Amino acid sequence: MKNIKVVLGCLTMLATISAGCTVTTSGSLNTGSPTPAAKASPAATTAAAKTVPAAKIVPVPENWITMEDGQKGYSFEVPEGTEHHNERSNGVDVFIAGLPKPSEVGVMVMAFKDPKLTKDDLIKVASGALEGLGAKNVKIGSLTELSADYSLASYTALGEDGKPMKGKVLVATDVTDNYVMLVGAEEPQYQANEKIIDQIWGSFSMHSGGASGKS
Repeated sequence: MKNIKVVLGCLTMLATISAGCTVTTSGSLNTGSPTPAAKASPAATTAAAKTVPAAKIVPVPENWITMEDGQKGYSFEVPEGTEHHNERSNGVDVFIAGLPKPSEVGVMVMAFKDPKLTKDDLIKVASGALEGLGAKNVKIGSLTELSADYSLASYTALGEDGKPMKGKVLVATDVTDNYVMLVGAEEPQYQANEKIIDQIWGSFSMHSGGASGKS
C-alpha cells in the first residue's frame, strides 16, 4: 500500500490542496443537496494546546453538503463550495477535496477491500499515502478507539516544500471494506481550522454493519 500513487494534477499536497487549483469532478462520487452543518460527534471535540485569537479562527461554514459514494458504502459532509476529485489506483478508490477559502483544509479518503487488515494496518496505509504525496518525516500518534468500527489519530509531517503539516487520521473497518480519511492543513493554519477539521471527520459514516458485520 505504500506505493499508492494518485494523479493529482495541480493538487500536489494534501495541505495546500485548495490553493489556486481548479478541480473537475470525476468518478461515481455524487454531491448531495446543501444541508445545515451537522454537529460533530462528542469525540470530535479537541482541546487546543494554545488559544487561537478569535479574529484568527476560521468560522465554521453554515452550509454543508453530503459527499456520498453508495458503491463504496460511505458518506461525510464538507462545506458547500468544496472542490473535489476522485481517482482509482492499485485497487484503491481515492477521493481528494479542497475546502473553499478562507479555510486552508485538505481532505483525502481511501476506500478498498481487504478482510485481513486491522485499524493499525490502516494507519500504515495513511502514512504511505502521505509519503506518496511527497510528505516526509510523517509521524502518526497513537490510535484512540472511538468504537469497534472507528479509531482516530493525529499526524504531523513535512510537505514536499518543507512546510510542516498537521491533521487527523480517521480509520474505519467494515469486515471486508476499509476506509482511511486524512483531514489536515499546513501547521500555521491548523488550529484556526480545527473545528472545521473535526466536523468533517466527525461526520464520516459507513453504510453497513461496521466491524461486527451486523446492521
